[in-house]
Amino acid sequence: MRLKTFHAKTMSEVMGLVRNELGPDAIIIQIEEGKSGVRVTAALEAGATPAPPETAPEPKQTPAAFEISHPVPQSRDFDVADINAVLNHHGLPFETASHISEAARAVDGGSLIDAFSVALETSIRFSPLTDSTTRPIMLVGPPGAGKTICAAKLTADAVLHERPVKLISTDTVKASGIQQLDHFAQLMKQTVSTAASPEELSAVVRSSSNKSGLTIIDTPGTNPFDMDDLREILSFIRSVDAEPVLVMPAGLDALDAQEIAGVFSRLGCQRFIATRLDASRRYASIIMAARPGHLSLAALSRSPFVADGLDPATPMALSKLITALPRRSKTDPLTDKKS
Repeated sequence: MRLKTFHAKTMSEVMGLVRNELGPDAIIIQIEEGKSGVRVTAALEAGATPAPPETAPEPKQTPAAFEISHPVPQSRDFDVADINAVLNHHGLPFETASHISEAARAVDGGSLIDAFSVALETSIRFSPLTDSTTRPIMLVGPPGAGKTICAAKLTADAVLHERPVKLISTDTVKASGIQQLDHFAQLMKQTVSTAASPEELSAVVRSSSNKSGLTIIDTPGTNPFDMDDLREILSFIRSVDAEPVLVMPAGLDALDAQEIAGVFSRLGCQRFIATRLDASRRYASIIMAARPGHLSLAALSRSPFVADGLDPATPMALSKLITALPRRSKTDPLTDKKS
């Protein structure tokens, strides 16, 4: 026999509770009436089935809401040693490495890529180039950084998205620079205008009918530690309402890259494109150039081929890049023999 006690203010209320839980076969064992209400002890014979409740109680929380308020912790598939291996490989300066390590270790779960993506997002600045850019883009930077290739890649992207594009080169001293850009332009059925001075550049930009499209200006290499070079490129920057974008190769010394970014930021640059990622295995220079107070990372160039294009810079894209540590080959590339 199953016994249970019920309590309510009135007899009718307490009998309703009995019927609702034990059903019509319940046996009343005892009734007590007092100032606080009525207490009834009822029983159900063994084997008898209680009647289903007349009204089901409303759940306090839906299953979906319960899952949201009680998330299952994600397991981490990395540890502190993995974080240190990445930072040590790229050779980041101590202060920056400590900041990124602390941010990555604070991530509760997920993969090493996820942890570094969160850490990079809180440590450096990103500002991708988008189709909404209307100001002319002037590519500036050290010699051999890949400005002409970047100009061709930006042109190819504009052509692919059916956006009008105008190419201008101020690299009139070195004939090979004009020839290379003109070669790429012809493949895309475009033409290249030239400007040998700031005044000519201003006139070419003003005469352009490409008001709603993209204007790309390629410039000669600028030595960031040569004042004459800096004064010359600054005169070109000031001659037109263009956004100067630094093009800087990966693989530089981290502190050199930070200093170069600082120099070009004083010339008006706010963003930079990291190039030659395929020819480098250590990317501390990219992170140091994008630290707060310097420049924002705009795009990544992983290949010297125009068809490969520029990758928009995002925390996840950079995280995948820096966490993919190279494996040492067992074969000598010069002899094709196993070591």
